Amino acid sequence: MSRPALLACALLLAAAGTAYAATPDELWQAYQKRPDIVSTTPVKPKPHELPPITVEPKESTPDAPANVKEQSEQAQTPNAAQQQAETKNTQAQAPKPAQAEEQSEQAQAPNAAPAKVQPQNAPVVSSKPVADAAKPKPKPKLNLVGKPPLPRQFMRTPQATDFEQVTSVSGGYSIALPRIFGANPLSGLPQTEGAMLVRTAGNMLMCAVTMLDASDTVSFEAQQPLPKYENTKVYLHWQHGTALLWSCTLSRQNDYHGDKMLLEAEATQNGRTYQMLFVMPATRYTDLLPQAVYALDSFKLN
Repeated sequence: MSRPALLACALLLAAAGTAYAATPDELWQAYQKRPDIVSTTPVKPKPHELPPITVEPKESTPDAPANVKEQSEQAQTPNAAQQQAETKNTQAQAPKPAQAEEQSEQAQAPNAAPAKVQPQNAPVVSSKPVADAAKPKPKPKLNLVGKPPLPRQFMRTPQATDFEQVTSVSGGYSIALPRIFGANPLSGLPQTEGAMLVRTAGNMLMCAVTMLDASDTVSFEAQQPLPKYENTKVYLHWQHGTALLWSCTLSRQNDYHGDKMLLEAEATQNGRTYQMLFVMPATRYTDLLPQAVYALDSFKLN
């Protein structure tokens, strides 16, 4: 670059640096208006204040012309008339507040009937003691234990050779007694014939038959019944027989002798009472119980 060009650049820079200095005319005019604030020092003008800048969202276009905005709104809503019609239809179909509440309740409980609000009575507080409510009576317990005896098809059928026919002259009856229940323990004693027949093979296997007559004044203890076993568990109680109606009881009893089955029968006719007792081991009732029932059926009055 040539020297004259450099000098021209320097003059331009100096003029730009002294552009902020006041001219003599400006100083004179300022002195005429307010002589107290006139100074020989140059005064810099106040910086030009820029207008505030507002940041708008990216979607908005603040400098867009009006026609561009209308075109964008029409692009977003292509069919404004159709939209207005739809809004009118929705407003017409919208239920009223009361109807809206009823529909919301029906939607929550479609099958529930409308509940009626009933006034609740205030609780009554009393210092008097209240009696306890009556407790229900307990149900009676059946005196049953274990399983009942097996049906007849599971038991041994009695045979004719299993019995001996015995007749009691004092009792006025005859019966077929099972041989397996043992022999007469009183056969060797004198004057032992009476209304009672006894057969025994031990404490677990025995039977007895007797007749109780209130008009008998000769026999020893003619009104003495057969012994009763305690703590028995009843299985069955039924009526049996035709000529004589027997009240029969099948039970079970367990003591220091062992587990036993008991068949007891009793019938009354013409003022006389007939009794039977059969005792057998519980483990052998399938063959001994049919024999006891057969003996009961064979009972006849002479």
